[in-house]
Amino acid sequence: MATEQTPEPSNVILQRFFETSESARKAAAHLRSAAEVGVQFTDVQGDFRFTLVDGKPRFLDGKAKDPDFVLTMAPGAVTAIAAKPNADVGDLGILFFQHIVAQDPESKIGVKLHSGLIKLTMRGWVGVMMSGGGKIIGWMASKGLKGPSAIAHALSRLKKG
Repeated sequence: MATEQTPEPSNVILQRFFETSESARKAAAHLRSAAEVGVQFTDVQGDFRFTLVDGKPRFLDGKAKDPDFVLTMAPGAVTAIAAKPNADVGDLGILFFQHIVAQDPESKIGVKLHSGLIKLTMRGWVGVMMSGGGKIIGWMASKGLKGPSAIAHALSRLKKG
């Protein structure tokens, strides 16, 4: 007789991804120690945070102290991202952005921005985006975000919620 397994909670899946993924490590290499992201899930209670510990990406329990942004992640987004531990940074960035603009609530990543462009740059986030190279720039251009002001324009959209 087959037994049904309970799916792993999103926080467990995301923690394993951040701590074992080569692409997460490569992207995090651009971040400064002050970079921090608050994370909440639609299927798991509590506050979580992404930060660097000894220069390595870590996903921890607890509320972020000074987050650059706070993510609210649905299970479909977590599963899709965690399924790509060996994707290059560009492909992973595009996948992340696709879930930000997703309409399906089960696949959506909500973003609430807490930092401006200068603080994001100082903490290394713009470097993470640029490490995705032409793939991310091309994807952003396909969404109407072109030229030097594309990142600032994208950030202004996120500040509006």
